[in-house]
Amino acid sequence: MKIGVIGDTHGSREALKKIMQVFEGVELFIHTGDHWQDGVYLEQQTGTPVFTVKGNCDRGERDSELLFTLKGKKFFLTHGHLYGVKYGLQRLAYRAEELGVNYCIFGHTHFPVIDRYEQITMLNPGSIVWPRGDYRCAGIMMEYREDLFISQFKNVDTD
Repeated sequence: MKIGVIGDTHGSREALKKIMQVFEGVELFIHTGDHWQDGVYLEQQTGTPVFTVKGNCDRGERDSELLFTLKGKKFFLTHGHLYGVKYGLQRLAYRAEELGVNYCIFGHTHFPVIDRYEQITMLNPGSIVWPRGDYRCAGIMMEYREDLFISQFKNVDTD
């Protein structure tokens, strides 16, 4: 199973076109919010299911947090602003630990992250629209292999 993790696309159709190219063939998209409607558009254009949450710039009806299980692994999806992720990941990591998840996926900072906290993999796809850090990062590819999801950054100009 291949998953494209993206977020903070802020309504950019140009960014979504690039994302569709870079993540062609994924079986699921996960969108961390800040224009969750982009996830709906992506699903309409590709036919690929999208899990998404509301970010701090979003309006409308959408959950701010989502818990789900894939291949027996527990996921926690949130934009991150409710946990002050611009000031550190400790509050978010504690919440993920409370929930007993394997993977915590968030956005908000526009800074790409793949890191570990205790037994939890913390993932932030960054922002292809207004990047901080690696400006080429289009998101994260998660691929299920041997009972875990291997995660790696996907770049616009090289992948």
